[in-house]
Amino acid sequence: MDFGKVYSAEGACILGGLFFIVMGFGADLAQHLDTLGDVGGHAHGGDFFLRVNIPVMGIACIAFGLGMYIVNEHRDRAHVLAYLAGLFILTDGIAHLFAITDHITIPLHAAVFSIIAPLQIAGGIVFPFLPRKWDRYWIVFTVGMIALYVVSRSVAFPPLWDREEVEAVGVFSKAIEVVTLFPLISLVQRERSMLSPASASGAAEP
Repeated sequence: MDFGKVYSAEGACILGGLFFIVMGFGADLAQHLDTLGDVGGHAHGGDFFLRVNIPVMGIACIAFGLGMYIVNEHRDRAHVLAYLAGLFILTDGIAHLFAITDHITIPLHAAVFSIIAPLQIAGGIVFPFLPRKWDRYWIVFTVGMIALYVVSRSVAFPPLWDREEVEAVGVFSKAIEVVTLFPLISLVQRERSMLSPASASGAAEP
């Protein structure tokens, strides 16, 4: 990836999208902190406008910026698949961003989401330009998050967590993660299919 593109129209769209996401999260966090004493414990959910409308505008800006960069650089099918996977990863990262506010009263949970969310948001943006050998690690990471969600909603494991309730943000996040697996698996299969003929031709040479 040419980092000089950051100072371009495509880069401006991506930075603008990040601004929308940060603005939505900041407003949601401030609103949650204002009502923290009234609710008690940790509560799921928030303002629809802050959690959906504003982040969607951010995703749209980032999708447009990345899409224009890929089109202008005449990328192949692998980059298009990686572009789709990156947008799904980005969207999942935003869902986990709002999970921070839902678990703000539980330091361990908030800390975990504070690591996962920025990692996914940044990873989703640069994903089309990462080495394709990293795709399998993203599959493992994604499957691990799905498994962790299922376990956390099925059993309690004090003192790490009590049994969590099934909530809208979590269900949305897991749905996105399942969908993300499709382009990720396609990328891994494509890489293997490209390596197999090369290996066969190498073995056939005297």
